[in-house]
This record gives sequence, structure tokens and C-alpha cells, in this order.
Amino acid sequence: MNTFNRRVFINRSALTLGSVVLGSGILGSSCGNRKKYSVATLSGDIDCNKLGTTLMHEHILWFAGPMGENAGYSPIPDDLESETVDFAVSLLNDAARVGIDTVVDLTPFRPVNLYKRIAERTTVKIIASTGFYRRSKVPKWMADIEDEKQMEERMLREVTDGIDNTDIRAGIIKVAGEGATLSDWEKKVFRAAARVNKTTAIPIATHTGGALEQFDILVKTGADPHRIMLSHVDVGRKGNPGELMTIVKEGGYLEVDTFGQDFYTPRAELVSFLRSLCDAGFTNKVIISIDSNWHWENREKIFEGAGPPNFDANAANRTFAYMITDAVPMLLKSGFNIKDINTFLVDNPCNYFSGLS
Repeated sequence: MNTFNRRVFINRSALTLGSVVLGSGILGSSCGNRKKYSVATLSGDIDCNKLGTTLMHEHILWFAGPMGENAGYSPIPDDLESETVDFAVSLLNDAARVGIDTVVDLTPFRPVNLYKRIAERTTVKIIASTGFYRRSKVPKWMADIEDEKQMEERMLREVTDGIDNTDIRAGIIKVAGEGATLSDWEKKVFRAAARVNKTTAIPIATHTGGALEQFDILVKTGADPHRIMLSHVDVGRKGNPGELMTIVKEGGYLEVDTFGQDFYTPRAELVSFLRSLCDAGFTNKVIISIDSNWHWENREKIFEGAGPPNFDANAANRTFAYMITDAVPMLLKSGFNIKDINTFLVDNPCNYFSGLS
């Protein structure tokens, strides 16, 4: 297992880029001069223009199951809770040192007690999510919910009252599709999420296979297109946004997070995908993140990609800090400028939460 060495990135030149240019907001956020909108974080509500440099698609904690070969949900072992919290805090604090201000956690089933302990030990603002992930990869009690109204009530409760009988409210809704088209169960989830968005203005993030179908069902059910983010949309696109341009033209956001994962999207294709959107005038609709996640497996910390089928020796380097230490320098070398980066990481997250075009 290639474990992450924090001393490595602290000494990299990208530290200055993150903490000075992005973290301090030298270029500023367009939200700062507009109406203020608040966002719920684990540490309390904040104005959108205080989010700073934001990673919009991340996972503070993740879980090993269920998988096809590992039926049943596998939570964090009780005797590893303290080490789990310590490790999560270390990753967030490493990110803070290079200029990350806010992390959006898109794990809609999570031990909120552990998240609260983590939030108390870092300066990084954490936004929790409600919603439903892929049916095959959620706890059984979530997968067994069939009633659309019950789905809606759960999400509404977690964004208005709190998660698991706490006063910690979710600041974003996460929904997901298993494949290229939505199943009947997934359509229920998406319609329920859209109604909660319509009622509360809480934004929606998706895990996407078929982005256009997902966007259409959300908008047709009443969701605000300016508060919809379709994730992982570069995968399999060969660098071409194609019909996804329809989404940005109608106000939605496209999120890319496969930096350093050529097995999902080769670097040249990732750059081409982003470049096509920017050249078409939609820099203001691009969001970038890392989708960093790790889980316990046989009592070892395993980052996504480290195991089969990819066996990526660099998987453990893709932490939250990787955005500043690796992804941003790569984008700058590929022809993007600091203003573009600031738009991706500061302005667009702010505008997304605010519902601004």
C-alpha cells in the first residue's frame, strides 16, 4: 500500500499557489458582490461568499461494502474509530495547509457522530449531504425504501431539521444512477430530490451515468437547473462534451474529478474536455474536484484505484490536497490560467450554492 507522505507535498511549490492565490481569494469571488446565501456546514451556517477554495465532490469517510463479492454493508470497525477520525483529520489539515477552505462530502449515509468529531479538529469547513447513492452500494435499510414520499421526507428532514437526531443539517443532496439509464427506483429518488430542491433551494449533486436523463428528470420535476451538478461527466467522453453542452446552456454545472486517474480519463482527454467547455464560453459552469475516498479493507487503508482492477500505485496520493499539489499545476501547464482555476474552485461553487447563473 502506497501510504501518503504529508512531508512530500508540503515542500512542493504548489503550496504557495494554493495558500496565496486561491485560499486567500486574491482574485475574489463574484458572490461577494451579490445577495448572500447561507450554506449549512458541520460547524454552522456560513455565507456562500465565505466558502473560499472548495472541493465539491469528496468523501471524508467511505466504506468497503457492499460489493458484488462482498454482500452486505460493512461499516467502520468500532476498534478503528479513533484511528479513522485521526486519519481523516490529518487529510483535511493537510488540505488546509495548501489552501483548501471547504470540502463537500457526498456520502449520503455516514456516521454523523464521527463527522462531528472530525469537524471539531480542522479549520476546513465540511458540508454534509443527504440523499441516496447507488442502490447496490448503500446500507440495506436505504436500498429497501420503495416509497417515493418516504424518500422525500428523509431528505427534507435532513436539510431542515438535522441528521440522525442531531442539529447538523445537510447542505447538499446527493443522488446517483447505477448505469446509463435510470431504474424505476432511481427515478423515484431523483423526483424526490427535485421536490426537496424546489421546496428548500438546497442544491443537488449526481453520480452520473446518463447525465442528460438525470438533468431532465430533475428539471421537469421542478429542480432549479442552476443548482444541479452532474459529476464524473468526463469519463468515457474521449475529451468531447458533445450533447452535455445542453446542460450548461440550461444552467447546470458539469463536474470533473479524474485527475491522476488515467484508467478513467487519460490526462489529454481530461484537458480537452475542460478546454472545450471553456472555449465555448462555459468556464462559469465547470467544477473540479478530486473525489478522494478511502476505506478499511482487512484493517488497511485503501484508496480508490489501489485495488483491482486498476492496482494504481499512486492511489494514496489522491487526497484532498492533491488538487493544489498536482491537479492545479497540471492545468496551468496545460494552458489554463489562474483566473480559470479561481473560477472552477471559488466562484462556481459559490454560485452553485447561490443558484446564480
